[in-house]
Amino acid sequence: MRTVTGIFHNKETKHTHRYWLTNDGIEQETLSKASEKSLIEDHTNPIWILRHSLGNNQGPEDYSSIDFEKYLSQDRKHLLERFVTKSGIKDLVYRGINVPVPNSFYSHAVGPIHAGVIEPGHFRFIVKGEEIQNLDIRLGFQKRGLTELMKGLDKDSIAPYGEAISGDSTIAYGIAFSKAFEGAHAISVPQEIDFARAVLLEIERIAIHIGDMGAIAGDVGYYPLQGVCSMQRGIPLGVMEALTGNRFGRGALSPGKVRLKKQISAEFLSDLAGRISSVTKDVASHFERSAEKSTNRERLQVCGTVLQKQVKNLGFVGMVEKCTGLSRDLRKHDPSYKMTPEPLNIDMHHSGQMRGDAWSRFYLRYQELKHSGEWLASAIPMLIEFPKAAEAFAKAKASKPKPGVYFGSAEGWRGPVLIAVQLDSAGSILEAYVRDPSVMNWHALELAVRGENIGDFPLNNKSFNLSYVGVDL
Repeated sequence: MRTVTGIFHNKETKHTHRYWLTNDGIEQETLSKASEKSLIEDHTNPIWILRHSLGNNQGPEDYSSIDFEKYLSQDRKHLLERFVTKSGIKDLVYRGINVPVPNSFYSHAVGPIHAGVIEPGHFRFIVKGEEIQNLDIRLGFQKRGLTELMKGLDKDSIAPYGEAISGDSTIAYGIAFSKAFEGAHAISVPQEIDFARAVLLEIERIAIHIGDMGAIAGDVGYYPLQGVCSMQRGIPLGVMEALTGNRFGRGALSPGKVRLKKQISAEFLSDLAGRISSVTKDVASHFERSAEKSTNRERLQVCGTVLQKQVKNLGFVGMVEKCTGLSRDLRKHDPSYKMTPEPLNIDMHHSGQMRGDAWSRFYLRYQELKHSGEWLASAIPMLIEFPKAAEAFAKAKASKPKPGVYFGSAEGWRGPVLIAVQLDSAGSILEAYVRDPSVMNWHALELAVRGENIGDFPLNNKSFNLSYVGVDL
């Protein structure tokens, strides 16, 4: 399977770099002098990628005059008519929206301020009775100008900005930016450094998965699992802090470097591996107990379903893709995961549980938690080789970069994060592009809740757990 997963377009030079997600990883394609019009008309480019990459401020959106059935259509022609004007394609930011509401239906707005501790976003529902007919999601409430702030930064100053893109994916973005600059400076890092990155990435993955499993369990009223996850999520975060000095790994990664705490000993690493093994087994066993309860399964199954056809046509990635039974994963092509006695089991998504619904997303987290935990139990002790390799490599000098566009990616817990940077001859950023998995997958949530009871929206939203700030750059 091959889908466009990113577009880095320089509006001044009209040079465009398009990124394809394939079964073999991410490929960069250069489209010289591509116009915005040609990019919009190319049906291989998902519309939500276009809105993220090319979208511009066109003020409040008013669709009230559009026929309701046409408004619901996912036909590309109708979507282009809706989003494309003489000024270009509209962006993803909320500036007001007016939707068509048939008689006996009503429009229901949620956000940007929410009752819980949650990032801000505007959710505009069209509802008949208690059934959602359509959902429009708009973000942009905490736009930080992050890609603008990145201009002028180089390999020695980019890390704090990259890891601030989406705080729950600090390690994933740290790896992606490191790879981009290492490519630019022809830095060939030792396998021990790549291996250490993989270890931190899997610790990040299981920490977030445990939190999400608890949140989903709480939403269906199964408090035993919620309580366990609320307590146990701190264990992998504590392991991350023990290794890096920060619970989310901030400051640990930069191009050519991984900074682990100095007191690495066999006993220290064995203790951390034991903690990870214990917590993943404990949470997995409590999940298995929850899965035996028919009420839990019935609450989640056939709820918020995403179809494989939608994944292939609309460019959804990561967990949203995997929960339908597809299994593209960048970790398959990373030799670090094969360095342990038993390689990480990545192809575990064909268990018969992956039907694209909220249950599948719940179960997928359990699978990844269990397999990543098993891998970490043997991987963490192998970090004993890291200090020697890092010390030897620290003496190596980076080459002067060639001006051009370089990209990096990593399989974060949500899915593949992708960044690209255009560098000058000094290695400083002229333009930066960031594509979080949530850029496409917010639209998956919009489609998944159609026909669902509006009371199920919080549950469906938690089962996706998408990033607001990953889009509000």
